Amino acid sequence: MQRELIENINKINNEISDACSKIQKSKDDITLIAVSKRKSYQLIELALENGIINFGENYAQELEEKASLLNSKKIIWHFIGPIQSNKIKILAKSADWVHTIDREKIVVKLDSECKKFNKIINACIQINISNEESKSGCRPEELFDLAKLVESMENVNLKGIMALPKLTNDKNERDLIMQSVKELSIKLQSVYPEARYISLGTTSDFKDAIINGANMVRIGESIFGKRL
Repeated sequence: MQRELIENINKINNEISDACSKIQKSKDDITLIAVSKRKSYQLIELALENGIINFGENYAQELEEKASLLNSKKIIWHFIGPIQSNKIKILAKSADWVHTIDREKIVVKLDSECKKFNKIINACIQINISNEESKSGCRPEELFDLAKLVESMENVNLKGIMALPKLTNDKNERDLIMQSVKELSIKLQSVYPEARYISLGTTSDFKDAIINGANMVRIGESIFGKRL
């Protein structure tokens, strides 16, 4: 598994470089988040030894367990799953980034819990860009009201937006959706310049996402292999 993982990491880094070269962007501008949900802490350690420092988890308790087991100051933990109100204390304690802020209640409670740990957490607002009922995220028209609230918090830093575009095999449709995320980001940055991150793109579409403006990509399967 060690050799396979190293090969996967090298392949992903090369593909990120290729995508960046098409838009005259530096690979250093892209944050690669290895999605490690349901993967062992030993695999995370191995990825860490081979240059990955950002790891994404979908479940609060799994994140808490791994952060405790690994206890590495090198690791930056990203929470990328839907946020349950009763798990916010865990996120405040264990996560460095939360990508899925989508409503006022979550913002206020996260800020309150972070205060208890004397901690500032980085946050992206999740946009339900295609208005899909099955997905979390605020509507695009709600973005600025939520951003204003996040910006008013002392312990939550507004860093950008996150989206899970509708799954489609139509490349033109996919590009249009990703471009609409980028346009929202540009508008947000015009008011909040620090909110420059676009968390967009997974194993199946990260190269298109980079070409269409993403600077954070969330990749699991292509690094760690298929989930069991």
